[in-house]
Amino acid sequence: MTKANESPSPTQTSPEPGWEAGVRRTTKDGRLLALSPEPVTTGERAVDVGAWIRRKTDGWLDLQNGNLLFGAEFALMFLSLTILVMMGGLAMTVDYYLGHNELTWIPLLGLGGMNLLITIPWGLYMHFLGNKAVKETPPVRLNRQRREVAMPRWTIGKGLRLPFWNSNAGLIAYIALLLTIGFVFSAITQENASDEYRSTLVFWGLLTLGTEVLVISTYLFIALRLKKKHDPKLVYEIYPWDKLVAYIETKHNICPGLMATHTVLTLAIPKPDDPESALAAASINVGHETAGLAQWECIRQFMENGPEACPDPKEDETLAHYKAKCRQARKEMSLLPWLGKKVGDWFFQRYLAHIITERRIKSLALKRLPEELKAWSAPLPKEQWAQPSEALQNLNQQLTRAYERGLRFTQMGPVSEWQAGREEKRQQKRGKGRFRARASS
Repeated sequence: MTKANESPSPTQTSPEPGWEAGVRRTTKDGRLLALSPEPVTTGERAVDVGAWIRRKTDGWLDLQNGNLLFGAEFALMFLSLTILVMMGGLAMTVDYYLGHNELTWIPLLGLGGMNLLITIPWGLYMHFLGNKAVKETPPVRLNRQRREVAMPRWTIGKGLRLPFWNSNAGLIAYIALLLTIGFVFSAITQENASDEYRSTLVFWGLLTLGTEVLVISTYLFIALRLKKKHDPKLVYEIYPWDKLVAYIETKHNICPGLMATHTVLTLAIPKPDDPESALAAASINVGHETAGLAQWECIRQFMENGPEACPDPKEDETLAHYKAKCRQARKEMSLLPWLGKKVGDWFFQRYLAHIITERRIKSLALKRLPEELKAWSAPLPKEQWAQPSEALQNLNQQLTRAYERGLRFTQMGPVSEWQAGREEKRQQKRGKGRFRARASS
């Protein structure tokens, strides 16, 4: 998912005089290639390699990473498990009735209790965990009409610490509830005990269970309200597009018996009082430097040439795409493979997962965005649109002609040195021309 409010190392975000598009630097763990300030064309084709483009309009573009569909399918898998367990309990009940000619609800109640205590809580936990992840990874928004970038970051909260607010305490409370419910269930199913003794056990078990539920519910109600009040707040930093720090970094992680390489594209806003650190940043894994350039070109093409030059958001997570894929599979697959696919679709509840994912993309992810960002995103009259500088336009034209001659951005070095070398060659050609003219005269 997008990493917001991270502070890359000083050598990575420094917009000092030596930092410009085309600069290469060696870092502690690898190397990086600068793409801006002055976001020049790289000559690569715009491809949304990392599926980073989430929403696109005529005025703004949202960048937001994360496989939301997988999270929804994983949570809904527990719904399918709940249905399968209840079907198993019903089958056991019917089998017992056919074998003993006597009806007993113990298998159905036991498996239903297991669903109520284990399967359903874990499914709900995964679902709300997915919602939380969407809310806590707000999009980076680029406004081409203003030529500005809005980068999210979280303000530091007051650091409220609540007693027992940790995963161990939650696990202990969960186990305590399970044990108490198991005690009540075992008391009900005792056959050799007297009715009075059984009633006493059930009474004390239910009393203990009620007390636990009351204490845990009260604690959660108070704790959640206090945490929400003191949680970090989402704010957006607005920064000029032409000054945004962007780079591709390739890191080499070496451990015993293994060396892994991964490449990330990072957009960063430097701190005003400390240009070597990032006030807000967003990164995405791109796998390779060339892929990073293609991803960068998606962003740059939108800002410089409009939404038509930028790829559309991928439709893999939409319900319409899922329906079309199912129709295509029915045409291309034979009966048995198609039935196997439908079983998998049902087990992961993919139809419902696509509905939930669309809701998360269209509404949930935008729900917590501040009103200031919505006002900033409002369309402007065309006469008020910010325009790129003439120097940037001329430089992009020169670079485009250079790429047509076979040069590559990754081999040209810093843009200023390339321009200086180009101007020197031009002067040399002019000098040779004047010398020949004088010689002929």
